[in-house]
Amino acid sequence: LKAGGPASASAAQRPRTSTRRPPPPPAAMALLRAACALRAAQQGPRLSAPLGAALGRCFAAPALRPAARAEGPAGASALAAAPGLGAPLGKRHAGVSVLGCAIAMVAVGGCAQGIGQLFAALVVGMARNPSMKEDLFTYTLIGMGFLEFLAIVVILI
Repeated sequence: LKAGGPASASAAQRPRTSTRRPPPPPAAMALLRAACALRAAQQGPRLSAPLGAALGRCFAAPALRPAARAEGPAGASALAAAPGLGAPLGKRHAGVSVLGCAIAMVAVGGCAQGIGQLFAALVVGMARNPSMKEDLFTYTLIGMGFLEFLAIVVILI
């Protein structure tokens, strides 16, 4: 076959296949927009996250909240007067527990690193001076016990 033969001409005439997806039909997009608008209407007007959180904290304080209704009982508890006060506390407790888990994980990792360094020092020390085997092993056990105690103290605090 020649270079300009029918095989090369058919290759030039082949349409290129696109990897792009075809656009969704207009009916599907209209349905999706209607669902989003309905959801936004049900949730009501929303503020940006930092501003909304700041206003929520501001109006959750009893002194800054509008006056309670006169027909309410006089001996109502503070939690009954502020029904939205429980949600931020739950989020705070969740954040504190995550932070506590992270601190414990770092403490355990540091303890494991310290034990590894102790045993590495034991191996290197025994390779350099085998006659100090008993002393090196004793110091390694003392150091390991101290690291375990330190990790337990950090985790319990």
